[in-house]
Amino acid sequence: MAKQERYIQVGVTALRDPATGDFLPAIPLFVRAEDVNEEEEKKLATDIGKLLAAKMRKYKESCEKAGVRI
Repeated sequence: MAKQERYIQVGVTALRDPATGDFLPAIPLFVRAEDVNEEEEKKLATDIGKLLAAKMRKYKESCEKAGVRI
């Protein structure tokens, strides 16, 4: 019996209807489990966390300079 491949859902995507602009039904996105590298996944999570934190810091600083209360 052949070994069954495993897949991991990594997200979803949805196209837009060209006539109305509404979203069409979402379609799940998968990767093969054997293609996932746990070290790279941890690195990506750290990198994106730093990126989002920097964006939030910049946003807060801009709001303070503009006198906008957040």
